[in-house]
Amino acid sequence: MALNPALERFGASGRTRRRLAVASMLDLLADWEANFDLLQELAAFLGGAGIAGVPLASLAIHAPVPRPPKMLFAAINYPRPGRETRDGIAPGARPNMFEKTSSCVTGPYDDVVRPEGYDKIDWEVELALVIGTKVKAVTPERALDCVAGFLTANDVTVREFRAPGELTVPGPDWFGSKCHDTFAPLGPYIVPRAFVPDCHALRLTMKVNGETRQDGNTSQMIFSPEEQVAHVSRQLALEPGDIISTGTPNGIGMQLGFYLKVGDVMEAEVEGLGAQRNRLVDATPSR
Repeated sequence: MALNPALERFGASGRTRRRLAVASMLDLLADWEANFDLLQELAAFLGGAGIAGVPLASLAIHAPVPRPPKMLFAAINYPRPGRETRDGIAPGARPNMFEKTSSCVTGPYDDVVRPEGYDKIDWEVELALVIGTKVKAVTPERALDCVAGFLTANDVTVREFRAPGELTVPGPDWFGSKCHDTFAPLGPYIVPRAFVPDCHALRLTMKVNGETRQDGNTSQMIFSPEEQVAHVSRQLALEPGDIISTGTPNGIGMQLGFYLKVGDVMEAEVEGLGAQRNRLVDATPSR
């Protein structure tokens, strides 16, 4: 049963005095704390009444937040061999973040499209946070209070986008490497914060064609989810539906020395948050 028809049944039962009409996930997140309480009441009502939902296998699963207002990703937030560690960061150091546009989002089982002319396509499984409260300059101690829930993300990346002579200034080309259509698979669902006992102890895995390439844990992060939320919110006001993706552990293709080929399948999973399955395909030629 879809959400709005279920809410109509719930309202007709007289069990609730508050009406919730939502047209999108952003509507639901806009008043998350109150809506989450109502959703829990709804779930209890449906279970008690024996009302069956729609089997997941019969649905086409889209990204839980198809057009986030903002998406911020952490760069190098897990120790690399012989490099960064939590104990080794300088006092006052801050997370290294970059933005992906919302048009990069794709579903957890959709194809990822290889940009024409590029072959070094890499995978990055990540824990992502979904913001549920508008907040500015929040402290790390209060940062998780504005998080509605968590989901699995894959920060797909082009490693060769910056060819010699293409740019006239030094430094990484984050836009060229990160911002391509379908380069941000999200989902399959948002798990509310109340149902994730400890976001600091979640296993992350990435399989490519069935072989495990990444196997890490969020306990290894250099900057915690709270520190990342606080850092971003000092610069930008966070809004319901914003995504903060917290970095990827070791095992990316750039470290292993090989990359995705057309037809390869990525399976990204964060413990308790569900798994994705995305195939790399060539772009369909435009007519």
